[in-house]
Amino acid sequence: MFDPRHLQALSAVVESGGFDKAASQLFITQSAVSQRIRQLEDRIGQLVLTRTTPVQPTAVGRRLLQHYRQLSLMEADLMDALQPDNDANQYTTLAVGVNNDSLASWFLPAIAPLLAERRLLLDVMLDDQDYTHELMRQGHVIGCVSTRAQPIQGGDSVPLGVMRYRCLATPAFAIRHFPGGLSHEALAKAPAIEFSHKDDLHSEYLADKLGYRCSYPRFLLPNPASFIDGTRLGFAYSLLPELMLGDELAKGELIDLTPGQWVDLPLYWHHWRVGSALVEDLADTLLAYCRQALRPIPDRS
Repeated sequence: MFDPRHLQALSAVVESGGFDKAASQLFITQSAVSQRIRQLEDRIGQLVLTRTTPVQPTAVGRRLLQHYRQLSLMEADLMDALQPDNDANQYTTLAVGVNNDSLASWFLPAIAPLLAERRLLLDVMLDDQDYTHELMRQGHVIGCVSTRAQPIQGGDSVPLGVMRYRCLATPAFAIRHFPGGLSHEALAKAPAIEFSHKDDLHSEYLADKLGYRCSYPRFLLPNPASFIDGTRLGFAYSLLPELMLGDELAKGELIDLTPGQWVDLPLYWHHWRVGSALVEDLADTLLAYCRQALRPIPDRS
């Protein structure tokens, strides 16, 4: 059996980014934190942390973090069962991975019912939807929103639904940059807004829908609200999720550059198979909301 204090110290160091902050978090000295980490490493005969700034868990450390978080969840479930009427100020924290567009549109309303019922806090980690599952694989989160359908070994995957993205711009931008439509020559010169260097959605859209696979000017805005504002202000054209649009299309403030063509991004909820009622409740809550808010994922069987 692992000493829970050793695992707690590992978690605190990783979450806080250093031994000093971990000591403050645990109300012990820095030397005590270092000693617990050293004892843990002696116990398994391997390093659990890289001695960098900030410190990072090794592959073994990530496995131990995942184990510790799963134990913490099961312990919280046990306490709820043993003391169902206990109203002490005790919260359970779940670390989850979410992509920015989901967080800015449907994720918070989706979890609202569960937060109203349970003493739950979320530690939300943001990444591109094609990379959030790595946060889970590395032990940083207990669950994540991802475009990956295949579950990670030891985890489950639940289809949530589809977010639809439409290619939009202001009328003035379209007249200036696409007077003859979205030709390859025009696409090579017209600036597009992308979220980050990880964001492949726009380039994949141009390749799949318009057969364009060359370079183009890119405006990087790593914030969903700024992403939409940049399009509304005519900086560039972009793929915008329908869920984040208001009445801009109805008012003619934005126009669809490729009517009838869009990108449907399927989303899945992944979580570790830990036997935790709270984790299962979170999955059920997300699924119930997404059945109403998102488009269904097409059955390709």
